[in-house]
Amino acid sequence: MHWFYLALLAAVSESLKDLCSKQGLRAVSPQLTALVASATPIPLLLGIVLYTDSIPALGPQYPLALMIGGSLNILALWQFMRALQASDMSLAIPFVSFTPIFLLITSPLLVGDIPHPQDVIGILCIVGGAYLLQIQTTDQGWLAPFSAIFSQPGPRRMISVALIYSITSNFDKIGVQNSSPLFWSLSITSVMTIGFVLMHRVLPRPTFPNPSAKTLGILLAIGLFQTLGLIFHNSALDLGPVPSVIAIKRTSILFAVLWGIMFLREPQGKERLAGAALMIIGMGILGLWQDT
Repeated sequence: MHWFYLALLAAVSESLKDLCSKQGLRAVSPQLTALVASATPIPLLLGIVLYTDSIPALGPQYPLALMIGGSLNILALWQFMRALQASDMSLAIPFVSFTPIFLLITSPLLVGDIPHPQDVIGILCIVGGAYLLQIQTTDQGWLAPFSAIFSQPGPRRMISVALIYSITSNFDKIGVQNSSPLFWSLSITSVMTIGFVLMHRVLPRPTFPNPSAKTLGILLAIGLFQTLGLIFHNSALDLGPVPSVIAIKRTSILFAVLWGIMFLREPQGKERLAGAALMIIGMGILGLWQDT
């Protein structure tokens, strides 16, 4: 199969995982939902590593990258699930696109990647898209959409996720350079799984009725779509150019907004679709110049 279709399937799988997570969060805690998403791909990754005998020599920075990257990824995924729980999916998910804006600050500090002057175009697109997501508040003033972003828990938490991702992306790069993409994926998901097991045991858990068969099916679907997304993503990277694959996979944001409007009956459909599309364009512009 051509890499384009594999990357598109990865985007669809990612968005369906988010849709199932939104549904599952009505009956289980964010830490349990995150645990399911983290743990499910481990058997697949471990099987591939053992089958291909692809255990690499580990570089000196691997332990530190794993410790910091793993800890921050646990926090990011937990905040991601809390953001989904607190707000409409079509409102919260697009704010992940703030990650490349934060990367313009964190990458030069952590790995020495220097931003380009043209990045301002991508930033304006992302900020403009965020504005469109809150356009219904303009009757309170032209600056009201920006204040609304930070007053709502979903967008606010998702922006914190984007900030954390801008840091973990750099540690992911260090981890891959000191191991391999496959082994690093196995390492980071294993650490996250351990972290969420401990979190699930320690944190206060909201009182839910005993999980129904429907809830268990949703949790199974979360794991299934997470694993499928990983398979499609890695297969696409193996066949196609990395910047192009990532650009196609970023359309998962648009799919997530679409599913929220179609299946969850979330409001302001046209504005949210337009805002998400503009944010994806901004991400693509930033990614294009960062990879050239």
